[in-house]
Amino acid sequence: MDQQAWNDEDGVSLMSNENKIVLFACVGHFFTHFYELLFPSLAIPLTIYLGLPLADVLTLSFLMYLLYGLGALPWGFFSDRVGHRISIVIFFVGTGAGAVLTSFAQEPAFIVASLAMIGFFASIYHPAGTALITHGTRKRGMALGINGVAGNLGLVSAPFVAGLFNWLFGWQITYLLIGIVALFWGIILIFVSIDEEPVVPDTKPAPVPGNSSRNNNGRLFIILCVIMTISGLAYRSNSIVLPSYLEFKAQFLFDLFTRFKIGDLQGAKTFSATLLASCIYIISTVGQLAGGRLADKYDLRFMYILFHSLSLPFVVIMAFTGQMWLVIAASLYVFFALGMQPIENSLIAKLTPSKWRSTAFGLKFILTFGVGSLAVYIVGWIKEYWSLSAVYLFVALTIVLLISVIIVLIATSRGMSCRNTD
Repeated sequence: MDQQAWNDEDGVSLMSNENKIVLFACVGHFFTHFYELLFPSLAIPLTIYLGLPLADVLTLSFLMYLLYGLGALPWGFFSDRVGHRISIVIFFVGTGAGAVLTSFAQEPAFIVASLAMIGFFASIYHPAGTALITHGTRKRGMALGINGVAGNLGLVSAPFVAGLFNWLFGWQITYLLIGIVALFWGIILIFVSIDEEPVVPDTKPAPVPGNSSRNNNGRLFIILCVIMTISGLAYRSNSIVLPSYLEFKAQFLFDLFTRFKIGDLQGAKTFSATLLASCIYIISTVGQLAGGRLADKYDLRFMYILFHSLSLPFVVIMAFTGQMWLVIAASLYVFFALGMQPIENSLIAKLTPSKWRSTAFGLKFILTFGVGSLAVYIVGWIKEYWSLSAVYLFVALTIVLLISVIIVLIATSRGMSCRNTD
């Protein structure tokens, strides 16, 4: 396999093939998660701009999140046949164009359409980018962990950038600038060659010595799909609510800002909440690295249930606390809830052959993000009849359910060893 594909005029390698894979996959992962939190971070300013209640503004993003999930499977099928690199080029160009169009939106219907365009093209990344990494890197768990950190940096920076730019320029300029930067990366990748052939042969969960039972990867993958579907509801519920939740229940940073002479107090209030959300998601980057390292050392199934179980008490605390305690609980929740992603992606890679890997990851994200998009309406319903705090009790219940299904996964795969190193 040629790992010196990107050369300068003198034939000197500027970057190895694996480094190129990690670089562009990480940039793509950054952008796809940046788009996820960009809209929720601007929800309060949009309520003022459009003159709509918060629940109605949040529903404007339903098609974006729905297509973000539903598009993953067909795009995964496309990526397996056309190529992962060209798929990621389309991702950058399509989402960049959608963000630019959003910047010109003035009516709710226009916002719905342009956000839907972002969601449709953003759905390319996970099946194409994750498959590219699992194909082209030798230390799969660590590479997925680094890629997870890049995605979390998108989550980290989106609230901060959205809040700051909204304060300085308004929400429309924010979308315009993000779209231009995404288009720039797409143009760069057009001129970069990447070898997409797998660097290691396919592996399967290995039977424990002395156990004669045959593996049933299909059945295990179906159980894993159920787990990921439930997980998607918890993930999306938190991601769309957290910035607004912090604006209502963790105002200590805004109180500090009010000691200074600030002209736009609402902009400052939104910025203080989005800044806290960014700080919370910083902690999740450490969780991604920890999950990636543990994925390369221990049985994936037991790390999977460990991370989900440890996230549960902190999401319960989030429902009953405010101010600094809420920030601490939210930080610990996302550490485990997002830190498990390299483990989960490694499980998918273990249970699927390389030629179908993009399709498998596409199925994962159609379940995680497609079904998860229903959280937009679930959250609105819970807020209307109870409160935003009750959303986190709903998240806790979903985690209890998915832990129960993980136990079924472990029981069904008894007699197998499921490690990245097998």
